[in-house]
Amino acid sequence: MNLITFNQTMKHTLVLISCLLLLPTSALAANSHLEPKIKLNNQQLIAQDVPLPDVPSPEQIQEMATNITVKVSSNNNGGTGVIIAKKQQTYLIVTNAHVVAGSNKFQIQTSDGVVHQAQLLANSNLSKYDLALVEFSSNKQYKVAQINNSTPKAGMPVLGVGFSAETGKLTFREGKTTQVPEQAFKGGYQIGYSSDIVQGMSGGAILDNQGGLMGINGRSTYPIINSGFVYADGARPTAEEIQQFRRSSWGIPFKTFLAQVNPEILTAYSLPLPQSTPSIPPVASTGWLADLEQKAKQFSVRIDSSSNANGSGVIIAKQGDVYTVLTADHVLCERVSAKEPCGNNRYQILAPNNQLYPIIPESVNRQPGVDLAVVKFSSKAIYQVATLADYNPNNFELMFTAGYPKLGDKSPWRFTIGLIYEKEQGLLQTKESDFSTNSSGQLKSASSLTGGYELVYTSITYGGMSGGAVLDSQGRVIGIHGRAEGEQAIDQKTGDRGINGDRVQMGYSLGIPISTFLGLVTRLKLQPPKVETTPPPQLNPDKIQSIEDAVLSANVSQGNATASTWLERGNQLWRLRQYKEAVKAFDQAIKLKPDFVYLAYYGKGIALLRDGNDLEAVAALEKAVQLEPNFVAAWERLSVVYQELGQPEKALAAINQAIQLQANNPNLYNGKFSVLNYLKRYDEALDVINIVIKLNPRATFYSNRGSVYYNQEKRELAIADYTKAIEINPKYATAYNNRGIVYYNQEKRELAIADYTKAIEINPKLAEAYNNRGNVYKKQEKRELAIADYNKAIEINPKLAEAYNNRGNVYKKQEKWELAIVDYTQAIEINPRDADAYSHRGLVYDNQEKWELAIADYTQAIEINPKLAEVYINRGIIYKKQEKWELAIVDYTQAIKINPKFAEAYYNRGVLYFEQKKWDLALADYNQAIQFNDKLAQAYYNRGVVYYNQEKWELAIADYNRAIEINPQYAQAYANRGLVYVNRGDKQKAIADLQTAATLFQQQGNTQSYEWVIGKLQQLQG
Repeated sequence: MNLITFNQTMKHTLVLISCLLLLPTSALAANSHLEPKIKLNNQQLIAQDVPLPDVPSPEQIQEMATNITVKVSSNNNGGTGVIIAKKQQTYLIVTNAHVVAGSNKFQIQTSDGVVHQAQLLANSNLSKYDLALVEFSSNKQYKVAQINNSTPKAGMPVLGVGFSAETGKLTFREGKTTQVPEQAFKGGYQIGYSSDIVQGMSGGAILDNQGGLMGINGRSTYPIINSGFVYADGARPTAEEIQQFRRSSWGIPFKTFLAQVNPEILTAYSLPLPQSTPSIPPVASTGWLADLEQKAKQFSVRIDSSSNANGSGVIIAKQGDVYTVLTADHVLCERVSAKEPCGNNRYQILAPNNQLYPIIPESVNRQPGVDLAVVKFSSKAIYQVATLADYNPNNFELMFTAGYPKLGDKSPWRFTIGLIYEKEQGLLQTKESDFSTNSSGQLKSASSLTGGYELVYTSITYGGMSGGAVLDSQGRVIGIHGRAEGEQAIDQKTGDRGINGDRVQMGYSLGIPISTFLGLVTRLKLQPPKVETTPPPQLNPDKIQSIEDAVLSANVSQGNATASTWLERGNQLWRLRQYKEAVKAFDQAIKLKPDFVYLAYYGKGIALLRDGNDLEAVAALEKAVQLEPNFVAAWERLSVVYQELGQPEKALAAINQAIQLQANNPNLYNGKFSVLNYLKRYDEALDVINIVIKLNPRATFYSNRGSVYYNQEKRELAIADYTKAIEINPKYATAYNNRGIVYYNQEKRELAIADYTKAIEINPKLAEAYNNRGNVYKKQEKRELAIADYNKAIEINPKLAEAYNNRGNVYKKQEKWELAIVDYTQAIEINPRDADAYSHRGLVYDNQEKWELAIADYTQAIEINPKLAEVYINRGIIYKKQEKWELAIVDYTQAIKINPKFAEAYYNRGVLYFEQKKWDLALADYNQAIQFNDKLAQAYYNRGVVYYNQEKWELAIADYNRAIEINPQYAQAYANRGLVYVNRGDKQKAIADLQTAATLFQQQGNTQSYEWVIGKLQQLQG
């Protein structure tokens, strides 16, 4: 008797969009050990004959020092000060805080011997530093110091200046900088120098060899006590280091003063803004990447404001001598909030050839609700016009941002590399939303995702790059940059702060797609521009390599590493895929224990997560929320990691905490929906996704609700939601893929193929769509087409276990056993918890009669998923072959326990009872099998055999009749019915059935049964 084995159905990939999508290592290699592509030769460079700058003589420097140095005295104390700025008739003096301690009014004696009344300047934000500001007024003209705002280096010649308390005379002490520790001591002291500073010189100038003010005196050599040698974070040097430090005088860098004093004071006195540079210098582009950067530079402009701010823009059209520039609206409309009118500022365009042009009066054109604007300038010069492209980028495609960031008082060109998300996925990555608030610990957005922001990418951007181009790998403009997600990073203990307006870009950058601009062309009174719509081709390996070389060439090693610097560095490193180095940088920030240390733990968690260290990532993220319980982003990310670790209840608790803090953010509810869907709590998941759709009726959320309906087998509702998602976003490949799965399950195979093909057309890198279309082709017995699609899915995503599994199923059908085993094994290596792969490989081993291997695989599949009733049956069949009757019965019984309506399980157990001659048990199981599957011909046949042995001829004939009706080629049924007729004495019917059986056995190649039937016929006819 023939037994039946069953395997799992093909594995479809239903795409559910959650809030975190990790960057795959295939997008950009993370190998930090690449050989350098460029080597220096041994030839020395020849210096060109250029004139050297004039160096003032020591006498000239002393004269300069005399003019800017003042004597500071009060009832309690006295010392020295330096005139650093003038505002009308008011002069600003910097000195040491300990010089003016205990007084508010002072006498200032200037270089001409005149004594002036002065007062302390309050609210200068210098309370943590041994610095103070004093103002005095005079009609006389006094010199002010030349400022040296650079970072001091050891070995520089210096001149210490101040009034000696012993002689009362101005004193000059030459020396050199001896040491500049990476971290300052308390009070801001960071310049160690060899000048012999005496009492009374505190607050005086430290001048460089050009006469520039580079620091302020404060402490002399060999102090009586060593209490001053404590770092800003409370750490202490070693005893040996302290002995070395005692040999030097100590001063405070003037750049520290500029970095800490209130910006309003700097602006009022026209002092230089503090230097601010990115932690990572711009990458050195070479080859095609350099060409791409140069191409972008030719159509990029800087837009300067009379407010001293700037933005960027893109030349998009030319008509005669008039050029049109596309930019972000907020570049041309400077205001504190959206409720206020635009500031009354003047703007001019800095063109690619560094020529400045005024904007054409009244040419600024903007549209309400969209952060885009156009402006025009006139020039007879020839400038390039950008090529625009409108398409939905795929996840992890390379992109570039270009513009002129405002870094301190400079606006250098920047061309940065990143990866972009397709629209729907990207909008789930960003933490900006219409519902963000200003409560502590949350990602503080500029405002919301209104304004047309729908592009999300990973490149680091700075203020001033707003309005600049977002480019694809062909140099086409696909969007306009406008925002970056930042977190405030200020340490009240040290005054340490982020380099980009007190903020660190912990999240993503955001832009407005060209499609939004195209929808406004008419209202902006522009001619429709030429636009390309095809996605860029896949980059070849050489171009990928050149990008890696450029990324890895960035110097991310050392610097003035405050906590915010380490934080910024780590944040940039993980974006460059140097995850382990990023973790080290975040650990350095953690070691310094700033007030914003929770951001460092958060960044560390992100880097660990992207490097595949989920458990360590959880520990870091848990520390972040412990330190800052209101940090929404960390709670959300924790939820995702918990779910990946198979801890859905913890994931649910974490996302609930995030929702409690930010109750109207649809992305958070979508995260909760993802957890509930994972838990198969579909009714609750539906309630949550309905809230999400009410908050924001986006295509993603309709698609996700469709997935719940699919899981509930509400196929028509699922199709309606996927169709709605496509209606909202016709370029949403995921919705086509998911609708195709529903059509497949409805046996609407051509509709399924059409949807999968459309998904592939939109996103040629959507491996899941190729896998699913392959499943349809397999159903249609178009095996070569199926294999081709599985091959493509695996090429795009070598980690897609389902594709290996499904290709293995085709090979199994073709009886290419070894190829099938290789594929199933690969699926298991990718996902050791893939029960189906073990089950399928077990079937192959079963067919090869490698029964122990088959049993091992079936057992592993059952351990992973104890609900796989079919696997129990298949293992039971092998136990039967091994005559392990009781084990077989246990497995068949377990399959029935899992699925009480599993006809095949009853049938197989009935066969075993039959062979054990337990007729009543066998008959009961066959009856059950027929009850649950009245098309199971084998069950009718076997029950007929029981009736035959019980000599219940009419019942036996009825069952053989039914078996033949279901399967007209059932030779055994004809043979056995013939034997019943023999026993009933109906020779004519017996001969007819035996002759039919003989013909079928012969056609089926069953020689043994054919000869047996012929023997019976000869007996009847003899």
